[in-house]
Amino acid sequence: MKRIAGLAMAVTLALLPHGASALDKSQPIRVVTAFPAGGVTDIAGRVIAEGLTKKLGQTVLIDNKPGGDGITGMMEVVKAKPDGNTLLLGGFGGQLIPPLVKKNFPVKIDKALTLLARPIGFTNVLLVNNESSIKSVEDLIAYAKKNPGELNYGSAASTSSDRLTMEMFMQRTGVELTHVPYKGGAAVLNDVSAGVLQVAFGNLPTAMGLLEGNLLRPLAVTSAERVPQFPNVLTMQEAGVEDFDVSSWISIFGPAGMNAADVALLSDAIVKVTMQPEVRAALEKVGFSVIGEGAEEFRSSFNAERERWQAVINKAGLAE
Repeated sequence: MKRIAGLAMAVTLALLPHGASALDKSQPIRVVTAFPAGGVTDIAGRVIAEGLTKKLGQTVLIDNKPGGDGITGMMEVVKAKPDGNTLLLGGFGGQLIPPLVKKNFPVKIDKALTLLARPIGFTNVLLVNNESSIKSVEDLIAYAKKNPGELNYGSAASTSSDRLTMEMFMQRTGVELTHVPYKGGAAVLNDVSAGVLQVAFGNLPTAMGLLEGNLLRPLAVTSAERVPQFPNVLTMQEAGVEDFDVSSWISIFGPAGMNAADVALLSDAIVKVTMQPEVRAALEKVGFSVIGEGAEEFRSSFNAERERWQAVINKAGLAE
């Protein structure tokens, strides 16, 4: 019976007129995230899912599928029917960087997935312990140049935005810091606040609580402009590091082969939801910023980001 049902679905999809939606409005849209509940991606996803449920008049659920360095959840969407009812919540650290670092990455992202939208982003923050003698980016660079390799920094994963941002920082400034790998950004920031690590780039949403509790000192944000959550914190460029503009981001994908009508419908809905004042406010409150890119813009920016970070990875020798 399952085989017959599957064949019936395949025939139905094949017979749909060009541009007709394949989305089953009677079923929920399941948004798979390859990260655990409570993390940066999960927090953002739940805000967006709630808005999409109201916008589409169809239940949108977050389904956490951590494991396998993010590949387990991603592959579930890669293998799903391209009907729009199964989507992937991912982004910089899940779909952009891993294929550039890992030669055995199982798929080509732009062939195996449909790029739907890049709705939101977040800056990284250069952080030290609040009791550290390092008070500025200038202090950090001066100390690191005088004492190469002495300062330790942590990162959430080998392909995470905090690791890549630090690699770019070292390339731009000529300093040498020692990498200590962790499993998760929260553990990194806890150890910076405890004095176990001397410095780290943290995702702003992850760092918000420790910053508000005065347990971490922000030296600079990596975005081109200051962030509304901490308007007195300099950008890296204001702090003297030229050509330094880094923001991580969260994006939404579908399986390859989705029809144009569903791509347009979902892309438009995702962008409009994140632009709503109440949704924007909820996202900014926990450290995000709205990007609002639909499918076409996302495809263009994805390619540009891939070229940019490939150069950083090659120079750092990070490819595995």
